[in-house]
Amino acid sequence: MILPPILLVFIGGGIGALCRYGFSWFITQFWGGGFPVGTLFVNLLGCFLIGIVYSLTQDSRILSPSTRLFLMTGLLGGFTTFSSYGLESVTLALQGEPLPALINVMANNMVGFALVLAGIWMVKLF
Repeated sequence: MILPPILLVFIGGGIGALCRYGFSWFITQFWGGGFPVGTLFVNLLGCFLIGIVYSLTQDSRILSPSTRLFLMTGLLGGFTTFSSYGLESVTLALQGEPLPALINVMANNMVGFALVLAGIWMVKLF
């Protein structure tokens, strides 16, 4: 049975959001409050995973278009949290913490970019 695209995105997004909440909560419990390390971790992991899925579906038939939609738009779309990252960065800046805000922005963007590439390269190597 093939599900309609909107259902694939809906189901994947719900699963991704639950995973995001769980990962972020666990890391925050382990690491502590203050710097938004839970969101940073989720964003970086999401960037790495989307690089892998993108690479696996780009020029091959390893994953079907429906699976790609479920994983990339649904699951990873619900998992990554760039809206939360933006709000947390602005909140840090507005609270008089410009350096942590800048570190959060730079880490999410620069390390995230590098991990997307790493995911793509890893698939190409193996």
